[in-house]
Amino acid sequence: MSSQVDPSELALVFLHLPKTGGTTLHHHFSAHFTPEETCPERYSNLKSYSVDELRQWRFFSGHFNADEIRRIPRPLFVVTVLRDPIERLLSNYYFWKRHKADYIEENGKVALQITKAGTLLDFLQSYNPHIFTTTVNFMTSRLAGDVLATPDGYALIQDYEQIGWLSDAQLVNRALKNILSFDVIGDISQLADIYAKVAEVFGMTPLTEVARLNTKEDEHELMDQYTPEPITPEISSLLEEKTRLDQLVYELSREHWHRDSHRLDVGEGNNRDFTPLSREPGKRPVADWYASFGL
Repeated sequence: MSSQVDPSELALVFLHLPKTGGTTLHHHFSAHFTPEETCPERYSNLKSYSVDELRQWRFFSGHFNADEIRRIPRPLFVVTVLRDPIERLLSNYYFWKRHKADYIEENGKVALQITKAGTLLDFLQSYNPHIFTTTVNFMTSRLAGDVLATPDGYALIQDYEQIGWLSDAQLVNRALKNILSFDVIGDISQLADIYAKVAEVFGMTPLTEVARLNTKEDEHELMDQYTPEPITPEISSLLEEKTRLDQLVYELSREHWHRDSHRLDVGEGNNRDFTPLSREPGKRPVADWYASFGL
């Protein structure tokens, strides 16, 4: 989303999809910005802030969707991380499941309460809105914008009001268009590379290692230990069904950032002409390919 803009004018926007290593990157990104430069919103609620409020901040990091970040009235440098959809969904389930019952009750977390009391199969079969929206193609919906997965399809929302429905094709198209407009995308296994690219643009402190935070191995006073549940054929089928579009978007994104990484220097942001190299790794030039057919 950025163009040839002075980095001091750019706002860094980290679109944090839950359970993709975002806590780690948020920790390291935020060290570069003062509290006065940092938007306090960490959830999908940027629409509740005025344009003047949004203009004052240079760092935005939260569980946003791709539509609401366009409200920010500055040149944007947008970063997001994806993860294998089934791994992400299971990680989210166990994260919710591990919360202690006392914490859930004290804070009135209904979705966590339902998750805590049930099994993985119950979780995947739930029609509770707070659970359903996180289990059905969640990454694609957030990347597509202000979209909610419902039992009837994908509802497109604007200013808290439903304005229409999206087909699977429209949902995937919106998600991929947004991904292609972002400045840095990557996989959870690439956190160090992602940080390095952002750090070069914004003059952040280089790091020799980006240690993971908030992992399932971490002990926390609000969390119980957990025992993984067996993945039965029924559960496996549900996991595949509920992440069908996420799998497509994830694989296409992986292919895109693999190709893109061979064309761009670190830190170029969106100053891109997408001119391919004459020879990509493992690829013959197009002229050679045509010549092999005698053309």
